[in-house]
Amino acid sequence: MSLERITAKINRYVYHNNDNSYSIVRVINENNEDLTIVGYIPILSEDIFYEFLGKWISHDKYGKQFQVETYTKSNTQSVEGVVSYLSSSYFTGIGPVTAQKIVEELGVDAIKIILSNKDILKQFNFSDSKIEKLYQQLLDNQTNEHILVNLYGYNIAGKTAMKILNFYGLLTLDKLEENPYQLINDIEGIGFIKADELAQKMGIENNDPRRIEAAVLFSMKTYSFQNGDTYLSAIDLKKYTESILGFEIDVKPVLDSLVLENEIILEEDRYYLYNSYFAENSVATELKRLKNEPSELTDYDYLSSLLEMVQIQKNIEYTELQKSAILSSLTSKVSVITGGPGTGKTTIIDGIIEIYASYFKINLSNPEIDEKIGLMAPTGRAAKRMEEVLGLPAKTIHRQLGYGYDGVFTYDADKKMPQKLIIIDESSMIDIFLARKLLEAIDSDAQVIIVGDVDQLPSVSPGTVLKDIIESKIIPVVKLTEIHRQAKNSNIIKLANAVNMQKLDMQRLESGNDLFVRNEFPNNIKKIILEQIKGALDQGYDMINDIQILIPTYKGDIGIDAINLLLQENFNDLNKPYIEYGDKKYFEKDKVIQLVNDPKNFVMNGDIGYIKRISKTVDNKDYLVVDFDGNEVFYEKNDLDSLNLAYAMSIHKSQGSEYKIVILPLIKQYTHMLKKELLYTAITRAKNYLIIIGDINLLVYAANHLSEKRKTTLKLRLQS
Repeated sequence: MSLERITAKINRYVYHNNDNSYSIVRVINENNEDLTIVGYIPILSEDIFYEFLGKWISHDKYGKQFQVETYTKSNTQSVEGVVSYLSSSYFTGIGPVTAQKIVEELGVDAIKIILSNKDILKQFNFSDSKIEKLYQQLLDNQTNEHILVNLYGYNIAGKTAMKILNFYGLLTLDKLEENPYQLINDIEGIGFIKADELAQKMGIENNDPRRIEAAVLFSMKTYSFQNGDTYLSAIDLKKYTESILGFEIDVKPVLDSLVLENEIILEEDRYYLYNSYFAENSVATELKRLKNEPSELTDYDYLSSLLEMVQIQKNIEYTELQKSAILSSLTSKVSVITGGPGTGKTTIIDGIIEIYASYFKINLSNPEIDEKIGLMAPTGRAAKRMEEVLGLPAKTIHRQLGYGYDGVFTYDADKKMPQKLIIIDESSMIDIFLARKLLEAIDSDAQVIIVGDVDQLPSVSPGTVLKDIIESKIIPVVKLTEIHRQAKNSNIIKLANAVNMQKLDMQRLESGNDLFVRNEFPNNIKKIILEQIKGALDQGYDMINDIQILIPTYKGDIGIDAINLLLQENFNDLNKPYIEYGDKKYFEKDKVIQLVNDPKNFVMNGDIGYIKRISKTVDNKDYLVVDFDGNEVFYEKNDLDSLNLAYAMSIHKSQGSEYKIVILPLIKQYTHMLKKELLYTAITRAKNYLIIIGDINLLVYAANHLSEKRKTTLKLRLQS
């Protein structure tokens, strides 16, 4: 049963218990009627109106009373808020024009008037059925109506308004008045700009301490994630915060206050967010724990004989460096193998698994082999490639840890994973937070081998975990440098190495075999992209799995969004069913990418799929189904902010993936983003063919510009 509401101000307290605040209070409502309310009510101001929610009861001695469940201050509703609320998705058949007419005619109390006399809607030419439907919808929402109308008046609507209401409940407006900036921490999707817009409408001054404190915290979170840093200096925070606020501040007292309030941590002259600080400490602690455990594989001579046996069985001859990498990894509790493309990382992993299995008499054909040997990678595509190459089950790290519907992991510090050999591929992509979750869940008697190319882009989120582990020198590292026979003729690998060593010679850069370099003006690039893709499709390559365009930025005429639209228009049938969401249309057969982790549907950020079908639900709502390599995921229209077209994608999003054909446009508008690590990562995504189109001189520019070093302290913690 929904709660009733009365609006009234305090007349006098008949009774008040100071211990538990139970009170009997005489109040005067909006109609100047004298009423009695009862409940746990603190001493309230007599000067303002309150909204009391509860129910009417009848007392044997005192008669009719209103039993209060909760209360909020009565806020004046705005015309804009009521119009926005009535024209929202909560009510069918009312658009902004009609809502405006209703409020102009009935005033700001339109909703109350309709609830007291629904027939008044007849003057707006509503049919009886439409009047009844709107009336019922207003009745259903009346408990929350006052809060929602105010939120809509502050330009907070739809799903965001409901998130706020669900989080704070009937205290929503009180919470916002207390500090609107708490929305940044409490409500996903609300950042400083949105909270500040609300605060400004509520009359908060520019120099309000709550605003400045929120701006500093927002700066820490934003720039920490944007730059990949685990800590920031006071100078950094002053600069970033002033760019948001638009005026100078003395940041030190604000930082001191945040430290005292346990919002941030100060260590020497470094300021950390709590999660970054504890993640770094945990990763260092867990690596030391694992490293210091004695290894079971102590018979070096026996391991060497098994290595020789594997060479005979597989008809392969390991180099001395590869043999060293295999034996070092097997005899160390934690080890690192790093190297670029063509250096034999996969060959070494395969050898390690074979020798480990022989040593412990493990049958690699056992269906439950993944309970003994854990092969994992940060992304679904990387895990799938690992599985294809090694012929054994591999999972994403999230899947291996049992990432659940509620965002909680099955395996953690208290419940360790069962595997005794754990091999982590593409580890350069792992941020400090995922590293913490993973390492805490590894049992002390497990063997851990960390594999990756340290020269690639670091993780999207904070940290340089692989780099810091290598540079700490406390864990055995084998760096593979030799390009093997089958890769020596690859122009792609030659280009990647030249870029990585900053020895790119444009005079010797030639197209041939697997590398096509074409110097072109920007206005020709789209045409050539279309020609190249058409040619590839004619040769039997697949748009979804084989061909990928990589671009550093979303905006611009040759940005990700524009190229996605170009390819959709040219290579999909626009007569098929589609769903329009924002400024995008999604058609059947479109190639799409998942943008957020969704453990409920076993789909992760960066997973690629295609739209298998588009249809309508029984209540006539649009939906589409995306096929992620056999995993079909259902999306309603409101879920589509989790997807984007993926004919073109960012180089960061492509990490951990490999494509038969990669097309890489280069134009001057990308210059500020072009760094060695970004270019190297893009080049090494190509397996069979790499097509570079545009201003080829930018290859040299990128190769000679390094990314700014991230601020991290994992290396220091490992060495301490």
